[in-house]
Amino acid sequence: MTLSGCVQTVQMQTPFDPAQHEFANKKGTATIAGQAFMRRNDGIVVYAAGSAVYLLPQTAYTQEIISKAAAYGSLNITNADQRLALYIKRTQANGEGRFSFTGVPDGSYIVGTNVNWMAGDYQQGGDLMQVVTVSGGKSVDVILTG
Repeated sequence: MTLSGCVQTVQMQTPFDPAQHEFANKKGTATIAGQAFMRRNDGIVVYAAGSAVYLLPQTAYTQEIISKAAAYGSLNITNADQRLALYIKRTQANGEGRFSFTGVPDGSYIVGTNVNWMAGDYQQGGDLMQVVTVSGGKSVDVILTG
């Protein structure tokens, strides 16, 4: 996941444990669907049109990544475990910022994307993330906004 701002070099303290992530690769029946957008200062809504939307299992490892991103902005993790990529799902938001993930198994996930626009010479907007829990195979609707 690309996070905006200056790049900070960090190291992970939490060891990657594949067993904590395995639930995300099981077959499921739920759908996580939603819309991502931000409202500019002038009231105009900007959608995550065309932006990548990620679904990560919520684990101790991914929580550390998210908390470091919140603290530092863009990250260069020097000891990132490449196995995490096996558990991340990716889709693309449509022109209205709508997205969906199908076949999602029960568990807790982090849904994330970004919404950016230019104001003169300056990029504005940012990252949007939310924790979502799927239970009993029931689908979940998500609004990502900032």
